[in-house]
Amino acid sequence: MHVVVGGAFNGKRKWVKEHYRLQSGACKWFCGYVKKTKVSEIYETEHFQKITVIEGIEQYIFHLIDQSSDWQKKWEKMIFSWHEWEVKKRGTVIIIANDMTKGVVPIDPLERKWRDACGSCLQQLIAKAGRVDMIWYGISERLK
Repeated sequence: MHVVVGGAFNGKRKWVKEHYRLQSGACKWFCGYVKKTKVSEIYETEHFQKITVIEGIEQYIFHLIDQSSDWQKKWEKMIFSWHEWEVKKRGTVIIIANDMTKGVVPIDPLERKWRDACGSCLQQLIAKAGRVDMIWYGISERLK
């Protein structure tokens, strides 16, 4: 897996498209910012293609914690299935995430839980990832 993380509107999507030389229709692109996109679409790898991009993973995490008391188990199963899918040489999973850890801690309890969950989930994801890049202002820094 390849995790691309950075601040909001810092060029992560553009960087992924340029780095992988992606043309329209050349990959499966899931976007957590589109309201009709559901967690179930990324839960199983049956919808994946040779290159699969999951953008806005923090939005999927929000839906997981909001809809399920056992969200951590579901998250772990998702990471496992993505990793296994890659290990079997089916393709590459690229996860794009906004770094939410450098901002003001929210007052709303659900938003605080979400922020904390994103930090934990990204740690688990990055531990499994083969490559991690941070993008700030369109400039990449390879972390792993």
